[in-house]
Amino acid sequence: MKQLIFILCLLATTFNMAAQQAGQQNKRHQFSPERYKQRLEEFVTKEAGLTADEAARLFPLLHEMQEKQRKNNDAAGMAMMSCKEGSSEADYEKAIKQATGLDLENKKIEQEYYKKFHSVLSWKKVHGLRVALWKFQMEALRKFTPHDQMRDGNNSRKNRGWHHPYGENRGK
Repeated sequence: MKQLIFILCLLATTFNMAAQQAGQQNKRHQFSPERYKQRLEEFVTKEAGLTADEAARLFPLLHEMQEKQRKNNDAAGMAMMSCKEGSSEADYEKAIKQATGLDLENKKIEQEYYKKFHSVLSWKKVHGLRVALWKFQMEALRKFTPHDQMRDGNNSRKNRGWHHPYGENRGK
């Protein structure tokens, strides 16, 4: 559960940063929410083996869930960013409690919506949906890895954009 929350927060941040970088580097490759939804729907439909009817009934629910979670992720991000140099321990505590509370709220939203998804899909397909969403997120993260870090063809974490927090990989 914690991993999914982490991945969702990481994705939201990654997409935001990637959209900003794309806008700065090349105007033709700007992030498009509509294109993202289209790719998500195509990928999930194929991976989860959805029929056209199932997809038509599922995706409005899925997008509704994601929008609610996105709002919570934005609020959690704002809470975490509210602490600046010179903030008190109480400020940090408040930010952490607020952010983790919103993370828990996202899990409740997810539970609620997975029950709604079951009104459209079998539990087997709901499981397939969850796996497909996870795969889509992993693929999206891979696409945002800077290509210069993949030059040597090595797929180690070091070369896929993962950096040691103390800077062991700086300059590579």
